[in-house]
Amino acid sequence: MKRWTSWVSFLLIIALLTACGADAGRYIKDQYPLVSVDGKGSNLSKVYLVENKSVPAVATELAAKESPKEKSKESDDQMFLVYTDKVINVQKDPSDSKNTLVQIDSIEYAKSHYDSSFLQGYLTATLLQSLFGGGWFNNKRPYDDYRGYTRTPTYNAGSGKATTPTTDVSKDKKPTTSDRTGSFKSGTGTPNSGSSSTTRKNDGSTTNKVTKPSTSSPSTSKKTGSFKRR
Repeated sequence: MKRWTSWVSFLLIIALLTACGADAGRYIKDQYPLVSVDGKGSNLSKVYLVENKSVPAVATELAAKESPKEKSKESDDQMFLVYTDKVINVQKDPSDSKNTLVQIDSIEYAKSHYDSSFLQGYLTATLLQSLFGGGWFNNKRPYDDYRGYTRTPTYNAGSGKATTPTTDVSKDKKPTTSDRTGSFKSGTGTPNSGSSSTTRKNDGSTTNKVTKPSTSSPSTSKKTGSFKRR
């Protein structure tokens, strides 16, 4: 009898230790590959890739490993699991709809990044207030449009900064110019010099062209006269 009682007690202790050690974050870390890390210390976010599983399936899997304080309603695109020490954002992989990305954020990371109005679309305001404090709803954050690793087009998770996407739509264009050219004569010239013309370029500069010299012979005058020798 004593041996049976001891065996039952041992099993209960093992069960309690197993329950206390259950952690959805540790489970994800052991089961799936890490694809991205942002931040450090208490302000940290890690993203893992789950292949060939839908968002609802992964969310249910994690909730079974560690019961959350709150689980958002089922969605094929994005779901949230909230715990006392972390927020898990389960998102469809935009590069492959058959896969799911699991973003595990520390409370501090979630508090300093997520847009309050966005999270309230998934989680109750009472829970968010208990996690982040009442002032969180009104505080200005540098990532006001942050919605998660794959859901924020203006956020570069690798840089840790909110950025404005820039698309270089400009094309190299040659300046348009007029094809019209014109010339004018600078003068009729002097005898023996010939005439010249000047052509004005599109940029305002000019070039001189010398024409053939005049073929007419220069005119000369002769004076005749006489004088007496003394």
